[in-house]
Amino acid sequence: MHLVIPFAAPAGPQCQAALERLELPHLKTLLRTLTPHGELQGQANDLSPLAERVLSQNAFTDGLIPWAALRSRALPEVALGAAWGLISPCHLAVHADHIAMHDPATLRLEADESLRLLQAMAPYFLEDGLVLHFLQADTWLVQGDVLRGLPTASLERVRGQKVDPWMPRTEAARLVRRLQNEMQMLLYTHPINDARVARGAPMVNSFWLSGTGDLPADAPPFLQATVLDALRAPALRDDAAAWAQAWQALDGGPLADMTRALGQRDHSADAEVATLTLCGRHTARTWRQQPRSLLQRIGAALRGTPPTALLKNL
Repeated sequence: MHLVIPFAAPAGPQCQAALERLELPHLKTLLRTLTPHGELQGQANDLSPLAERVLSQNAFTDGLIPWAALRSRALPEVALGAAWGLISPCHLAVHADHIAMHDPATLRLEADESLRLLQAMAPYFLEDGLVLHFLQADTWLVQGDVLRGLPTASLERVRGQKVDPWMPRTEAARLVRRLQNEMQMLLYTHPINDARVARGAPMVNSFWLSGTGDLPADAPPFLQATVLDALRAPALRDDAAAWAQAWQALDGGPLADMTRALGQRDHSADAEVATLTLCGRHTARTWRQQPRSLLQRIGAALRGTPPTALLKNL
């Protein structure tokens, strides 16, 4: 059992202030029970968030974690060694001094709407050697050699945020920016968008490319972990009340379950190891179940750092 919690310590001042009032008893117990098992450092401008680096075992270059290549294995026929990317249909809002993306989850695209949009866009992509594949309503796959070695920012960097700092700027990315401009013109008058506007739904007027690259045969396996992302949406809005409530729900739910499991499980060699990773803005820290003597357990309990103090330093 490996739990990964992104946005455990967000950047927003309101959520930071809410840390002082957080009561997380099960997290406190886990931090005293589990043993520190390493950390990852990152920067606020990294293309790949810390949680994604944790899940990929930090084995790839920034912006080139090949999530699309990994997910391409769900397709009936996969070209071995191909380069892939994830395409997220989205709505970009143009403001006087920046462009912002509405969270794609708010689009609530139906599968048939998404498929018709893909079919309209596919010929334009194909002209540039890019082949679109339908995966699910809010996520498509794109295959093409230009995506090999093309760093892109994770969708988590731009959903509900300004996209300007995250637009790909390399020479190879000129093709992507051109396609984004072409799709804005194509989609503006598409019947699907006419119908969406008529019922008060936001238009799909662009796409975001992420998860690019190829997956080498000798790449280490991705972690089998459960990502608990309930903190993401309130953290991005800097909604302190909702963020604190989400933290308390995690503490009373999955973290309480892990605490109970630790108290009940045996210590045989084949028993599942409990692992917890907390991801903040600059640091991801991991704790892992390891055998400890009675004196070590007592010492850890006495020296235990309050969860709020630890979260402030992530």
